[in-house]
Amino acid sequence: MTAGHEELCSGDHHRPTMVQESVEDFKAELYQMQNARRAIVQAIISKGIPNESDTGILRNTLAILEDSRTNADSQRLIMSGARSIPINIRDEIIGLKKDIVYLDKLSGESGEFRATEFNSVQLSEILAPYHPVSENRFYEEVEKVVIFLNHFIDKSLPIKPIFITDWDGTMKNYCSQYATNLQPVYSAIGMSEFASRFTRLSAVLTAGPLGIDPTRKNYSPHNREPGIVELTSLPIKSGPITFSGSWGREWMLNGKRVVYDDGIPDEGFDALGRLNDEMTTVLDTDEYSQFKLVGSGVQKKVDRLTLGVQTVFNQVDSDLSAKYQEAVKERMHRVDPSQQVRHLIMVLFRLGFHNSRVRNSNRIGSGSMCPFRNRNCVE
Repeated sequence: MTAGHEELCSGDHHRPTMVQESVEDFKAELYQMQNARRAIVQAIISKGIPNESDTGILRNTLAILEDSRTNADSQRLIMSGARSIPINIRDEIIGLKKDIVYLDKLSGESGEFRATEFNSVQLSEILAPYHPVSENRFYEEVEKVVIFLNHFIDKSLPIKPIFITDWDGTMKNYCSQYATNLQPVYSAIGMSEFASRFTRLSAVLTAGPLGIDPTRKNYSPHNREPGIVELTSLPIKSGPITFSGSWGREWMLNGKRVVYDDGIPDEGFDALGRLNDEMTTVLDTDEYSQFKLVGSGVQKKVDRLTLGVQTVFNQVDSDLSAKYQEAVKERMHRVDPSQQVRHLIMVLFRLGFHNSRVRNSNRIGSGSMCPFRNRNCVE
């Protein structure tokens, strides 16, 4: 057992020592749980009853996240090769706790699930205790939001409005690692109901990658980094919300990925694809696998690659972070040793979620476009 693990468990000598997960094992646990969330959401919005096995997965996952490998500050030790590293999983834990209370309230005292009565659940009572300042501040903020939305959905207008929102910090709370920035059930139900009842079109527009529909045949999240359609618990193909990534350059429309690639030359696409392949190899090594869970992780967007190199809590060893950045530069040289397409490659090193710096600001394309024109279906 590592010294870090001893410290993590020192507060409770009665809890058994447990084997630490690898980065991939941790992600696999969370993605299995998110599959259960999708099934639960689909059942509820279809006025059906979720399977007990799916709700059980949520409870089991919460128990795993709160076991002896996680301390009182929600810091969990996982293995990156032979190295034991801490990650903050507060958002993942709180999201599950809220979901379980929400689903219990839908079941009521009788235990009989009431999918048709989810509007009767007082969601504010579930969320208020988790406000970072106070419950009173929570209700003050809710009141302001209600006033805003009442103006937004002005019933005197002849048509319903269009609603476009972001992902991080709006549809859900910020998470310390993008790879497990997973949408809870209660959030998906609320967004689905709002979009269906009060808008003629609702869309999520985010800077992150779109990703791959996790419900499609032969889908596997192994050794790849997720996009927004893999993080949401809303239905992708037939749901009430449309999803877009890469600042509007890629959309999921009728179950297909649609890309707006105007202004991006073929050699730019090729260079970025080869660099992404190189980074996949780098992150599969024991030394650098932890960077899959550092901030934004690795995000391959339509016109750039974003790499997380440090957390907001500075949990990554500074020497290792610097070494990782040098490894990235070396892979860029492999892809373009003569620097013929260097001006077409944009690599963004991100420090946590709130600070970033650009090491090569020449991008292979920029801007966004409404997907309903100039479409190019690539899948």
